[in-house]
Amino acid sequence: MRIIDAHVHQWNVFANPDNVAKFLERNPEVDYLVLASNLTGGAYPSVEEVRASNDSTVEYVERFPRQVKGWCYVNPVYRGDALEELRRGFDRGLMGMKLWVATRCDDERVFPLVEACIEADRPLIVHTWKKATGNLARESTPMHLANLARRYPEARILMAHFGGFFEYGLKAVAPCRNVRVDYAGSVNERGAYEMAVRLLGEDRVIFGSDMPADFHTNLGRVLEADFLPGVRDKILAENFEAMLRPEDR
Repeated sequence: MRIIDAHVHQWNVFANPDNVAKFLERNPEVDYLVLASNLTGGAYPSVEEVRASNDSTVEYVERFPRQVKGWCYVNPVYRGDALEELRRGFDRGLMGMKLWVATRCDDERVFPLVEACIEADRPLIVHTWKKATGNLARESTPMHLANLARRYPEARILMAHFGGFFEYGLKAVAPCRNVRVDYAGSVNERGAYEMAVRLLGEDRVIFGSDMPADFHTNLGRVLEADFLPGVRDKILAENFEAMLRPEDR
């Protein structure tokens, strides 16, 4: 069994890279982890804070070159600086773009960044959530992500967290063939992966844990599911690799 965890953060216990080393040693079935930044600066980071977050990601990638990959975090509010930071991240070995909550993903300030990913043949991951208690002011819902996916059908997009309220999120992006989904979150619910495969198909569902959340409980949701032969292997590794350039796999 091969496992790629497509959604990990270097915070909490993983703020110490020695703990990442211990995790990888104890879980040899994990091919590699993909860091989605430590989100320095909170919801609305400055240019300097975004750069510091990406510097941290690069440090982990350089320490674990075969076992850690990284997303390049950007804040689209700083238009020129965000594009410069994205290119800087790609030049330093980060393999795709990470958007969080500084602005909604269908904001026009995001468009040049998505176009840069398309030009560079890189994927992007978008924090996406539908909250019963109300979203943050600029937090993307699955419908915002669907708008972006329809505008850029050639972009390879990963919707994080199954959209939060997963029944809503999966249905929102089901028609968007260029969107894959991960279920990164604290504790995954039973049945969500099965629904994702039914609605989106077996090629668009990806494993992500949101570590240092509960890796083994979330992995168990995939392992316990009643899938046809081969589907589990796609979710745990193959579908994420299909998003990457051959040289980044």
